[in-house]
Amino acid sequence: MTIDLNQDQKIKLKRLFESKNYSKFEAQIERLGNFEDLPIFLKMGYAGSKTINSKSKKKDFLKASIIFEKIYSDDNKNLDALYNLILSSLKAEVSIYVLKHLDNFYKLNKKNPKIVEGLARIHFQLANMDLSVKYFSELVKLNPIYTIDGGRLSYLASMNYSSNIRQSDYFNECKILSNKFEEYSSFPTYKIENNKNQRLKIGFLSADFKDHSVNYFLKDIISKIDKKKFYLIGLSNLDASKHHKIITKYYQKSFDEWFDIFDYSDKDLIDFIRSLNIDILIDLNGFTYGNRINVFAARSAKVQIGWCGYNNSLGIKNMDYLIADKNLIKKEEQNLYSEKIIFFPKIWNAMSKPENLPDVNDLPFKNDKKFKFGSFNSFKKISSDVIKVWSKILRNSNCELYLKNSSGYNKELYDNLKKKFEKEKVDLKNIFFLKRSEKNEFMKDYHKIDVALDTFPYPGVTTSFQAYLMGVPVLTMRGFNFNSRCGESININLGLNKFIAKNNEDYFKKSIELQEKKKLIHLRSILRKKVLDSPLFDTDNFSKNLMAVFNKVVKS
Repeated sequence: MTIDLNQDQKIKLKRLFESKNYSKFEAQIERLGNFEDLPIFLKMGYAGSKTINSKSKKKDFLKASIIFEKIYSDDNKNLDALYNLILSSLKAEVSIYVLKHLDNFYKLNKKNPKIVEGLARIHFQLANMDLSVKYFSELVKLNPIYTIDGGRLSYLASMNYSSNIRQSDYFNECKILSNKFEEYSSFPTYKIENNKNQRLKIGFLSADFKDHSVNYFLKDIISKIDKKKFYLIGLSNLDASKHHKIITKYYQKSFDEWFDIFDYSDKDLIDFIRSLNIDILIDLNGFTYGNRINVFAARSAKVQIGWCGYNNSLGIKNMDYLIADKNLIKKEEQNLYSEKIIFFPKIWNAMSKPENLPDVNDLPFKNDKKFKFGSFNSFKKISSDVIKVWSKILRNSNCELYLKNSSGYNKELYDNLKKKFEKEKVDLKNIFFLKRSEKNEFMKDYHKIDVALDTFPYPGVTTSFQAYLMGVPVLTMRGFNFNSRCGESININLGLNKFIAKNNEDYFKKSIELQEKKKLIHLRSILRKKVLDSPLFDTDNFSKNLMAVFNKVVKS
């Protein structure tokens, strides 16, 4: 029996929703009676509120997904229900309710941008990166005016993960992005003036002043930049109401000035940053989540530099420099990057030395019957080629593989990865899927493994530094661009070139050779000291090089 609302009830609910008082709106609906007896428009409103309510948790997004799925299943002409199902499923980090509907719709109509984008984002979430790239590619063809506010940006980010993308393919898409920005941008032109600041003003813009990989590399650097010569400005694109915890507060105190910019529109943020008369603006996000690429594309400072948060070109006209090192970009390849390349003498990143490191296992597990490989990279980095090579290793040697998603545990993601190994005839008894440990415990998981297997073409960075800190060497793959060569640069800087494979077959052969544990004993016994004494953790010299770069680029 459908519940009928009187006019006063409808007006009250409408006002609550329009005033964004979502929690009260939801409470009022819950008091109306049996939810199943509510009219469709109220069910839609309730689920929609759950989806956009800033106070909602994953369980609320999941509840919204279930409601939208039921509505769409009963009436597959209700496309609003399907579109909202996509959004709520992405927020809930589940695909079970939406993917089958998207696949069915796509079979009948491949021209609906919202459906194609839904497929691209859901497959990205599931770490099906080749499929994600496929659908994002279709999306930007369906809607060419998508600029950096739409699908093209996500498309570019996803291209770094796929096995079949060349740097020239990626860079050509970057140039399209830049052209679209120029064509559709309405931001006023930046007027370059010679700033007369007593100290050079250096702005750092990021959404990651929190417990994030960027923090591991930035923390020491910020503290070691000479404050007598440089005036540091932090521009934080974090939601201040949610993320100002210990790490964020550290940065607030470490900068000369700090601004929370999360609520700024692009236009207002561009105007604001320009008013600060910053000499150098550093982008720590690239195309990653929380970026403000429009701010850089429109130019907001005299000099703009990409560093640390994204290891590839942005392709936009106004990004002036990209910090790399000689191991990452060959001189003859510089035409595949829109930025001028700043080649650091040794390594492009240096990590802050952590406090309270767990003890290392000096020796591999020589009493264990099976050799233990492991990878704690994001599952999104486990490409189709990686699956094939790791499966070959597992099928052809007496070993185990320990996997942990650096982005956290998600049952669908883990189950999806298991299916990929099963298709390669791998015995899942030899794969151990670890859930993410607590912050002070996760480093101890490296005690479980003898050698870390790097992913490709998107290798680990933070996870490789951490593995080496725990005395665990990393077998990596030779790459073809900045992003894919990060593992190479790490190993070269440690003098561990023998842990760099030339290709898939060489990676397999090296993995077999490494299972001779006697050869690992000496290396594992000295590895932590070797690592801490290497350029990987030499933040003193890195900071000096960075300050020299600041002085040089302002004068050029």
